Amino acid sequence: MRLMPDVGQSPRSSPRTGKPSTWRRGAVRCSAERTQTTPEEGRMYPTKMAEKQQFLAETATQHPQHRFSNLYSLLHWDCWMHAAAQRVLARPGSRTDGVDGTTRDAFRDDYERQMTVLISQLKRKTYKPQPVRRVYIPKANGKQRPLGIPALRDRIVQEAIRAILDPIYESDFEPHSYGFRKGRRTMDAIAVLMPLFNSVNKHYYVFEGDLQSYFDTVHHRTLMKLLRRRLADRDLLDLVWKFLKAGVMEDRLFARTESGVPQGGVISPLLANVYLNEFDRWAMERWDLSPYARQRRRQAGLGNYRMVRYADDFVVVSNAPKAEVQATMTDIRRFLEDELKLTLSTEKTVITHVNDGFEFLGFHIQRTRVGNRWAVHLRPTDEATARVKRKIKELTKRNWTWMDEYSRLTSLNAIVRGWAEYYRYTSLTADIEEVTRYTWHRYLSWLLKKHKGSRKRQLINQKTRVLHGRTRWHAFAAHGDRSIETYQWLPTRQELARERYRQKGKAGFPHPYLPDGATTAAEDNRGAQGPDERIYSVTVGASNRRQDMPLLQRERKLQAKLRDDFRCQACGTGNNLQVHHTKGLKSHTLQDLVTLCRTCHQATHRLSSPTI
Repeated sequence: MRLMPDVGQSPRSSPRTGKPSTWRRGAVRCSAERTQTTPEEGRMYPTKMAEKQQFLAETATQHPQHRFSNLYSLLHWDCWMHAAAQRVLARPGSRTDGVDGTTRDAFRDDYERQMTVLISQLKRKTYKPQPVRRVYIPKANGKQRPLGIPALRDRIVQEAIRAILDPIYESDFEPHSYGFRKGRRTMDAIAVLMPLFNSVNKHYYVFEGDLQSYFDTVHHRTLMKLLRRRLADRDLLDLVWKFLKAGVMEDRLFARTESGVPQGGVISPLLANVYLNEFDRWAMERWDLSPYARQRRRQAGLGNYRMVRYADDFVVVSNAPKAEVQATMTDIRRFLEDELKLTLSTEKTVITHVNDGFEFLGFHIQRTRVGNRWAVHLRPTDEATARVKRKIKELTKRNWTWMDEYSRLTSLNAIVRGWAEYYRYTSLTADIEEVTRYTWHRYLSWLLKKHKGSRKRQLINQKTRVLHGRTRWHAFAAHGDRSIETYQWLPTRQELARERYRQKGKAGFPHPYLPDGATTAAEDNRGAQGPDERIYSVTVGASNRRQDMPLLQRERKLQAKLRDDFRCQACGTGNNLQVHHTKGLKSHTLQDLVTLCRTCHQATHRLSSPTI
């Protein structure tokens, strides 16, 4: 294909044949010999890349059987490569170096020379990827997950390849695939599953598929065979092959890669989706039936099936009897082994009834009876709750007491808010209550480790102020001078309330590289809009300090309880404590507040009987 059509041709088709036009060699000249760029040119690179990606997406969508050629020329087009470099260097992960030790700062300091050499090597076809650096990160089950970190220049080339292939394969991917795709997220996959378990659809049996070491077992030659169905550019295919065979460096020892795509590579998620798209097609051919065909199967005593896949995790739900679902599981296992050289985990691949509950993408889904009807509940898994509590515990250990209260609350705030944001569409009430209460106690424990002394005196004297009420609590830290202070505090359960997920309409997910879908994908990729940030932090100046009065009132109440040793000053009980205003509700000075139990407080207002 060519970046620009011949004179007089439509950019989509040849006037004589109606077939996709080919791209002229040499039409991709954007000063490949010159990589010294101005700021204005730098801002235009993403726009130019987006225009070419739209062209690729249109061609792939309109011509499903077309094989693309002359794509490699994009890799020595400086506009394309600089746009790829901008994306890679803007990511937080670019701070991690590869086997060559080149850091992001070092690359930026020598950016023009580095890019000139890289583009020149790609143009002369002398570029050779370096081995990935093997590192390990802990998994939820206690094991370790191997990651392969490419060198920074290799990540830029991978991003450039990904930018070419993604618009093409987004036109081919099946709709029930959600992982590593622009404009799609985990909740979209969950939202498709939930209605299938109702009393109308009755998809009660769930086949939980777990691919054993998927990213490490992708068969290289099978992957290249699948890529050649869409790509006729031998140079680009050869470069992908070089990345697959680049090898691994671990403890200064080199190991060849006979199979798999390294987790950590920029292009690996896309290649993993291309590989499993063959499985998606196999499932769609058998199970994506018309409503009439599905009804006929039910009348014949057969079940219908729906599959949802997110990367290497997938579930198949069915309204068939369990024996038929077991036979289908055998067919799935046979296809994966024979066609894709993949193995299903014997221990983790199970058939579950939705009434017993199952886990998918960190969510626990279970159908339970509520009164005289059935309801499907969605909540975080026990492991997900335990994981966030482990993070909170780690941040409130004694070895972190050198940090100031404001910074510590900022870190805890981010963890709790991020966790609640991911699960905000679930039945969250009990779980968020557990996490927020745990965070409160861990922070209080950390505070007492940081400031030696009694609990009461430290909570009164330190800059960190703690407010506690019957159903709402906050932990505060002030930061700044006396005239302008920024408060950071922990959110409450009420402030992290769940939301109702708004499903996509019948149109589904538009193509992210075509005009109708580009805006939607960009909005989705910014991340879901969380609760108002002002809930968690607010800057209070001298001119508007009154807006903080409700918070200060609750602070004074807690200080009064601390002063009174959490005892009623009339009868001495420690239960059902409230704070009485001796000079009316408008007075919030500490000397005008006294701690009373609820009974004595009511009696004070009714009869003024207790003597304090």
